[in-house]
Amino acid sequence: MSELCITVWHWPSEPRWFDDGLKKDLALIREAGFTHLNWNPDAGSSYWYTDAEIAFIARTLKEAGLQMHSVHATNGINPVTEFTGKGMGARAETMERRMDYTSPNDWQRKAGVELIRNRIDLAVATASPNVVLHLDVTDEAFATSAATDVFFKPVFDSFDELSSLCRETGVVIAIENLFGKADGDNWLAAFGLLFERYGANVLGLCYDSGHWELQEPGKLSVLHRFGNRLVATHLHDNWGIRDDHLLPGDGRLDWDAIIQVIAATPYKPPLNFETPKDRYAVSAQAFYRRAATIARGLEQKLASARAG
Repeated sequence: MSELCITVWHWPSEPRWFDDGLKKDLALIREAGFTHLNWNPDAGSSYWYTDAEIAFIARTLKEAGLQMHSVHATNGINPVTEFTGKGMGARAETMERRMDYTSPNDWQRKAGVELIRNRIDLAVATASPNVVLHLDVTDEAFATSAATDVFFKPVFDSFDELSSLCRETGVVIAIENLFGKADGDNWLAAFGLLFERYGANVLGLCYDSGHWELQEPGKLSVLHRFGNRLVATHLHDNWGIRDDHLLPGDGRLDWDAIIQVIAATPYKPPLNFETPKDRYAVSAQAFYRRAATIARGLEQKLASARAG
């Protein structure tokens, strides 16, 4: 049986989603034929996993017969204020970043580093080989050499502090390509700076197919340039207008070309599919079964490309 991986998301439809709901979702994922997960609940938030929660997640995956292939980290940023409720006024609208591994304020940067360490703890407990991290690269960061130095100094400080933990645990931080704030050339420049400074046992690439299609339609420059550092995939489709996160084949991406390029990299299967079930008006069971069929087909394409 092929190894297949899909993203598990947070679906708060159950009164106790992180208990009964999660177990139901994982059972459907396993029944469809998936063997591995990309963990996405709480991705992008500052939620802190306690030791008890980490142990529960690891136990729940084991009981479901699934393995962890990747953990989506928290971005190292907390962009949501803790102030909520009526009467809070302007404070309720403040976008505080108390945890931000890219911040020039050292206390704030260190708080972001601690948040990333928390997700590495989850990766270790679940035997995930990587955690996926966002980096808000901007065009302004490459406007001048001085601007580049200012932007990357706290980023380098943070990864310098995390490097020993990555080497000790074997967990690689995979930087995901984003879109909207920087063009493709500046993203390639950012990856170049990061991969020149840090070895493959610290930083790698998470290739997000839908994001790169919006960034550089019809091209695969990020894989051609940095495929040797590819450790995680977020595969999904779109029509070049928005970040639809459709199943491969339901949009316009050239999957034969994508698989051929991935086949030439040292990427270790399974591929990960980052499509949520709410994109389709079918039952969860029907969605996961169709997703598994598509995933199995692409895994076979990858194996054939490498065998040829």
